Amino acid sequence: MSRRKDQAGTFELLARLPQQIVSLAKIEYENAKREVIAKAKRAGIGAGAIVIALFFLFFMLEALVIAAIAALALVWPWWLAALVVAAALLLLAAVSILGGIALIKRGNPVPEETLERVGGDLSAMGEVRVNAEPPAPRPARMPRVGEEGNWR
Repeated sequence: MSRRKDQAGTFELLARLPQQIVSLAKIEYENAKREVIAKAKRAGIGAGAIVIALFFLFFMLEALVIAAIAALALVWPWWLAALVVAAALLLLAAVSILGGIALIKRGNPVPEETLERVGGDLSAMGEVRVNAEPPAPRPARMPRVGEEGNWR
């Protein structure tokens, strides 16, 4: 078989393979790094937009509190209306704090289901390792007369 001069032989191709694998790994690493950076920039912009929205939401809630005080001030004196709204806000904050504490106490940070699965996996791997051991070699003996065996 004749080969063109610009074609590489099998051994030359095999010699190039490790270098090409390393090159490919470096290129893939750079691509992944660029992709992560682009996604992180988008996530940062999104987080900034959420912070701005929360800033406006804070002032909106402040305006609603003032509106509630003004509405109650039509019926009561303004100081009593402000006191009632402040007490209501304090009550809401206390209920939220107590509910959050109860949820934190009830929530166990230990991933029990995952630990059970990992324990099962480890025991299964231990059984595989034990079962994968080759059987103990039997002592070699010569076949006796009349037995089948390797008679050389």
